[in-house]
Amino acid sequence: MARFYLAVSLAPFCVIEAIALTPLGDWLFGEMMGASDEVTRLAKGASAIMGIWIFPNQVRNLTTALCMMRRRTILISHSTIIRLVSQALMLMVLPFWMEGALAGAASLVGCMSVEALYMYWVSRKFYAELPARGGEQASYRQMWVFSWPLMITQITENGVTFVINFFLGRLANPDMALAAFGVVNALKSLVASPLRNMVQTAQALVHSRHDMQVMLRFAHRLTIVYIVLVAALFYTPMRGVILTGVMGLPAQLSTYATPGVQMMLFVVVVWGYASLFRGLLAAMRQTRAIAGSALIRLLVVTAVGSVTLVAPELNGAAVGVAAVGAAFLAEALILGWRVARYNRSRAAIFPRESAA
Repeated sequence: MARFYLAVSLAPFCVIEAIALTPLGDWLFGEMMGASDEVTRLAKGASAIMGIWIFPNQVRNLTTALCMMRRRTILISHSTIIRLVSQALMLMVLPFWMEGALAGAASLVGCMSVEALYMYWVSRKFYAELPARGGEQASYRQMWVFSWPLMITQITENGVTFVINFFLGRLANPDMALAAFGVVNALKSLVASPLRNMVQTAQALVHSRHDMQVMLRFAHRLTIVYIVLVAALFYTPMRGVILTGVMGLPAQLSTYATPGVQMMLFVVVVWGYASLFRGLLAAMRQTRAIAGSALIRLLVVTAVGSVTLVAPELNGAAVGVAAVGAAFLAEALILGWRVARYNRSRAAIFPRESAA
C-alpha cells in the first residue's frame, strides 16, 4: 500500500513543480489569475517549496491510519501540537532568510515533516503488530477502485480555492481580493478542521447502522458547539482582536475581509456535514458517489464565482466564502441523500454487516 500511494504522489508533485519552475507558472498566476508580477514571482517560489509537502503528508496519512485502526487518536492530537509548535518556531526564524510567502511555504513543509517523523516513530509498534499474512488482502486494483474517487474528491476540494482565486483575479482590486480571501480561507480551514476530520472518524468507527446513528447524533451536537464557537469569535468584538491584534492585519484589509469572516459560520456547518457523509460512504465502500458529488461541487464554485465577471466591484472575501459554502452545501445534500438511500435498503451496507 505504501508503494502504491508513493507512486500516485509522483503525478501531482511533477505537475506542481512544472508550474513553479517553468513559464507555465507565469501564465497560470499572472494571466489566468490576474496577479501582479511580484505576486506571481512569490507564488511560483512558494509552489516549488509546497510541492515537497506531498511526501511527508503521505507518511502522515499512512501512520494516522494505523493510529485510527488502533483507536489511539490521542497520538494524532500530540502530533498536531508538535506541528503547530514547530511551525511557530520556524516562522520566527525563516523570515530572516526568506521572503514572507516563501517562509510560510517552507514552514508548512517543515512542520509537516516534523509531524510525519513523530507519527512514524509512534506508529512503528502498530505496524509491527500487524499480521504478516491473513486479514483482508487488497489487490492494487481494489486499492485503485476504492481510492480514485477519494483522490478526485481531494483534488476538487483543493481545486475549489484555485477556481475561486481565478475569479477573484477578475475583480476591480484583485490583489486586495486575493489577500482577503487568503486570510479568510486560512481561518476557515483552522476553525473547520475538527469537523472536517469527521471523514476519518466516521470511516474508522462506523461499522453498522447502529454505529451510524450514534455518529450522526454526535455530529449534530458537535455542530451546535461549533456554531456557538464561531459566533462568539466572529460576531463579537473578538473579531477585531483576531484580525488586527493576533493576525496583525492592516485596517483596510481587516475591514475588507470582515464580510467573508462572518460568513464562515455557514461554511463550517455544511463542510462538516459533507465530511461526515463522505466518511460514512467510505465506510460503506461506496466511494464512487463521493467522486460524483466532488465534481458537482466544482461546478457550483464555478457558477457562483462567475458573478465576478459581471459585477467586478463585489467584495472578494464575501464572493469566495459564498462560493465555498454553496459548493459544500451541494455536496452535503447529494451525499446525505445517498447515505439515506443506502440506509433504507434492507441489505447489508457495511462490510462487517456482510461478514456477519
